[in-house]
Amino acid sequence: MRAERLPTIDALRGLASLAVCWFHLTNGNERFLPAGPLKTSGEYGWAGVEVFFVLSGFVIPHALSRGKYRLADFGRFALKRITRLDPPYLVNIALVLVLGYLSSKTPGFEGSAFSFEPYRTALHLAYLNAFSGQPWLNPVYWTLAIEFQYYLLMGLFFPLIQTRYAAVLAIAFCALGVYLPKTHLIFHFAALFLMGIVTFRFKERTLSKNAFFFLTACLVAISYASLGLFLSVLGAATALAIAFARLENPPLLFLGAISYSLYLIHVPIGGRLINLSLRLDLGLAGKGLVLLMSLAVAILTAYFFYVLVERPSQRLSARIDYRRTKRALAAGREPLECARSRVG
Repeated sequence: MRAERLPTIDALRGLASLAVCWFHLTNGNERFLPAGPLKTSGEYGWAGVEVFFVLSGFVIPHALSRGKYRLADFGRFALKRITRLDPPYLVNIALVLVLGYLSSKTPGFEGSAFSFEPYRTALHLAYLNAFSGQPWLNPVYWTLAIEFQYYLLMGLFFPLIQTRYAAVLAIAFCALGVYLPKTHLIFHFAALFLMGIVTFRFKERTLSKNAFFFLTACLVAISYASLGLFLSVLGAATALAIAFARLENPPLLFLGAISYSLYLIHVPIGGRLINLSLRLDLGLAGKGLVLLMSLAVAILTAYFFYVLVERPSQRLSARIDYRRTKRALAAGREPLECARSRVG
């Protein structure tokens, strides 16, 4: 079954990944750029991460709804997500280790000596570094751990989010953020994910426009307590864009298609080029050129990474379907719709 493409979601993914990439390139190494407009241009790019949280809040229930998901499908859902996301993640870990080793062997290297730590690396396989106090090999990995927690929770509770228990779940979700204010736990970002879920219900027409606006405003107030005004408003703006905008800008759609690859690649590739440029005596104009070149190389590398690693994972994940045919037969129905869903 072909995955449905949502242009606005892809465009927002493209913007978010580009923002995070630009933040790390302009502000990732304090020695690279002096204070000024160029450095300031990327100062808030880190907030693209929170945009991704709202997008995931919408996309996962949307996909589960289209797939006629039931709790009995939890194992297959988890397998689909792992098959979709882990191969690029694991290849990226290997790439980070190899590049770290090669960089430490280059003349003029000034960073910390390369050291392969099996325990630290193994923790990445289950996204456990933050729970053990071990640093991540790539600074963006912490967000993948938050997303993974969300997938597990959504797989368990999706059947309830369109029932009368949805409000109770939402309150519990946010309350845990107050009692467990840890940034490595999903509950700290609960309001952002819930903005996406509320938007899903609105787009599914199970929530009125007035209810959508009211709940989004409530979530802004809740988010403000833990994340501040900027991220709260940004989350709401993302939800409103999903609900009412239609973005089909080709460059953004391209970046959206490769956004996961760009998210994984930009630090080990683009950031490494920035670090290498510090060995040269460059003025501001030269650093600006290096910055643009690093961005271009990161995007180009991400495209090849997408073609060679991520897209095969997408296709393999798409082949893992929920057991619709079995359920249809059990109900005594002709599974024609199920067969059609697998055609093409």
